[in-house]
Amino acid sequence: MKVRKADWTLVREAEKDGLMASMTSIVERNRTKLNDELSNYFRQNVPGYSGSYDEDQGEDILYGINKYIEENNIDKYPLDFPFSTGTDIHLVNITENLKLKVVVADEYYGDGDYSKYVMCDFFLINEKTTTKDVDVLINFVNKYLS
Repeated sequence: MKVRKADWTLVREAEKDGLMASMTSIVERNRTKLNDELSNYFRQNVPGYSGSYDEDQGEDILYGINKYIEENNIDKYPLDFPFSTGTDIHLVNITENLKLKVVVADEYYGDGDYSKYVMCDFFLINEKTTTKDVDVLINFVNKYLS
């Protein structure tokens, strides 16, 4: 029986190995040459992309991602804001070699202070990821996150 690792574990390992590519100007400390190349390629083709969606936009973004998951028969539960205060990290398969990191947060700090948002600003790559995979991500962003 193959044990499937949690998404947050895969993200931590990818960050350590330099395989989390940035979609914005914020980059990981550990990067590979391929990471830099694919990150730059994304930013050149989608200039000004922030990847940050506030509470009002977040519902629409999650709806779009869930529609994509359903349309592509991806084996994943629909994404939603956490039921209690917290942050969830999800990986959504875009291609065989590229997964989008989706952070969904609903943090309560007390005294009415809270933060509720969705972040889609990094993607996980492997040694086989190419610009063609990033093109599929760009199409995804244009169709489901706009």
